[in-house]
Amino acid sequence: MKIQTNYKISEETSFKCGGKASFYCEVEDIKEFCNLVKFHSGKLYVLGNGTKTLFSDNGFDGLVISTKKLKGMRFYSEEADGEEKLLLECECGVRFDDMHIFCAEKELGGLEFCAGIPASVGGAVIMNAGAFGDEIGSYVEKVEVFQDGSLKILHKNEISFSYRKSSLKNYFITKVWFVVAKSKKNVIINKQQLYLQKRFSSQPQGFANAGSVFKRSEGVVPAEIIDKLGLKGLREGGAMVSEKHAGFIVNTGNATASDIARLIDKIKTKVFAETGIVLEEELILVD
Repeated sequence: MKIQTNYKISEETSFKCGGKASFYCEVEDIKEFCNLVKFHSGKLYVLGNGTKTLFSDNGFDGLVISTKKLKGMRFYSEEADGEEKLLLECECGVRFDDMHIFCAEKELGGLEFCAGIPASVGGAVIMNAGAFGDEIGSYVEKVEVFQDGSLKILHKNEISFSYRKSSLKNYFITKVWFVVAKSKKNVIINKQQLYLQKRFSSQPQGFANAGSVFKRSEGVVPAEIIDKLGLKGLREGGAMVSEKHAGFIVNTGNATASDIARLIDKIKTKVFAETGIVLEEELILVD
């Protein structure tokens, strides 16, 4: 295990900004992960793919544990709830991109809708990531978590999912099991490509960003409101509301975390003043 000091954490987040972490470690296996969590006594943050995470420019005075090397996958059949289910088991650091390649090769269907989501399994399940009207939480059968010094399994009836959130927020996820179904490789790949094309045609490319910044709520689509208020192209330092998709904030090259935070506040203030709607961020702000 190698623990690095004064680590430039911006390298590990999709926004590509933020200060340094006092300590940073990429754990090699789940046992190492659990030991670090168990014995570290200071501030701690577990980082997956870093897509929805914005670290302060002042950095993080604690330990950041990266799960990027926890990427084991396998599939098998199991009897559950009186029926035979096909399960895909993923360690928490598995990236969706890698999961989709695995699913296509092994002919496992059902998760194609999240093709292109820049996330790792652990973070995606905690935030109940979704796209095109579907959510990852709908496919979770069980989750392994590290709690109170030991590993335990939470079954789906012990977990609640709602829009972009779950009851797993305060758990350290180590593994997730998804319900999948047998399919054909070409069918899976075609579906994945369809979703990727839809995503790339509507979302900004070539700029560091964190995906949708604000959560939808019933009858409220933040991107539509921001667009109607003429806020596309609004800037704060190096941060800008995407001119392609109003729900995205992009780093034009030299944005700081403070630039992004101020731009978020500007948007929220303008939307509230004009509509009375309070927007809620999907981002996790870490300081």
